[in-house]
Amino acid sequence: MKNHHLKILLLLAMFLLNACGSVSTTATPRQNITPPAALKYHPLDTRTGLPTIDVVLEAVSSGDPQKLINLFGYISTACKSVNALGGPPPCRAGEAEGTIVEVLPSLGPEGSFLRKENETSFPRLNVAGIHAIYQVSESAYSEGDYYPAGDYGIMLIATGNSPRYILQIKGGKIIRIDYIFEPSSFNEILKRDAASLILKPLQ
Repeated sequence: MKNHHLKILLLLAMFLLNACGSVSTTATPRQNITPPAALKYHPLDTRTGLPTIDVVLEAVSSGDPQKLINLFGYISTACKSVNALGGPPPCRAGEAEGTIVEVLPSLGPEGSFLRKENETSFPRLNVAGIHAIYQVSESAYSEGDYYPAGDYGIMLIATGNSPRYILQIKGGKIIRIDYIFEPSSFNEILKRDAASLILKPLQ
């Protein structure tokens, strides 16, 4: 009887080993995943023939943050102790209200300023290509001396999950950076702010 039980256990063990072996050696078909449609944009080596724009495109395509920083057109303005969207740059702790500071404004969900003395902390722009370039209309958003609009806007497509960017350009300098978190906003901004298109979006 014991030998009979032992034979059954051995047969069962062999069955399980074969079953496990078949599982480990059988390839599971991989599901084909269709990648999202590629965004259409102009390559970074695109140039317009307009020096005031192309000097900025050269800096962007270089991938060197310092080359962009060298083109920052800082504004000199008085700081205030209270800051709000569209308002002046905030004074720092211990800084007297009305102190003249040099800043580069940017717009996103809120307005902010990069101080010239902190320019080395400017984050790299992760850029994949150019969406469009346009001449800025007089009706485009600006707020006095704090958030000026440029003569031209360069719309840049970002890599990965980074926001998109609009560089406001005046006299070959970047005078404002807009961070766009909603991709569809690009087309709305073009309709609202573009007096004319210098580089049209790809369809």
